[in-house]
Amino acid sequence: MRWIAVVVLVVGLVTAGYAYYHEQQPAGGGEPAWKVQARTAATHAGFAAGGDTMSSVEQHLGHALNCIEGPRGANFNRAWGHVCEGQGQGLLTDLRNDRSGMSWLLVAEAAGELAVKGIRSRDLAQRKNAARGVAELMRLVAEGR
Repeated sequence: MRWIAVVVLVVGLVTAGYAYYHEQQPAGGGEPAWKVQARTAATHAGFAAGGDTMSSVEQHLGHALNCIEGPRGANFNRAWGHVCEGQGQGLLTDLRNDRSGMSWLLVAEAAGELAVKGIRSRDLAQRKNAARGVAELMRLVAEGR
């Protein structure tokens, strides 16, 4: 009987953790959507950089790329999941539509290109290094003034 309580507790904790991890923070509070998406992309690129397998690194780097490109992007892949859904139209699209963010467009484009190259790499170390680069570039954009 005790083991059932333990299983129920573990399942509950895993479910709560999964829900928290996938919570989406909509843009708001006067902050531009592109900053919110950049922060989310940086977080997931960081998860990718810390991944242990090709598939986990690809999954999280794919999350970052989907945030950068948005659902209309050439490299958007719904199979990776769209963790920025509800936060904007995609970082690049939102940067192009907001004059205050235009100075960060080249940095965001570079992050997107690096994410694509990382995902296409067959080497785990290269993927993780690409993810580190994407995370840093996205942090710069998120902090952009």
